[in-house]
Amino acid sequence: MESNKRYTWKSYVFLITSVLSAIFMLLLDLILTATGGKFTGAWLLLILLSLVVSVVIGIIALFSKSEGKIIPIIASVLTVINVSIVVFFLWFGANFATSL
Repeated sequence: MESNKRYTWKSYVFLITSVLSAIFMLLLDLILTATGGKFTGAWLLLILLSLVVSVVIGIIALFSKSEGKIIPIIASVLTVINVSIVVFFLWFGANFATSL
């Protein structure tokens, strides 16, 4: 019995957005230092937007019946790690921030 599942643009876009959101998080400190904090808000928005796009495309890729599953599973693991990091820092900032 031959399986006709193949990888389409959905899998590759999901993987690319997952990797890009990880790269954006790694470059956050570098951008903050280089620009003196001018583009921090825009960079954080870019991180959050890439995570949202990654989750939406991940749902589309994982529930597609004709899509191969190895690349979307790898990308979903990376997306879960990225979302966990963002949620941790949001929780940490909300609970341990000093009030002015």
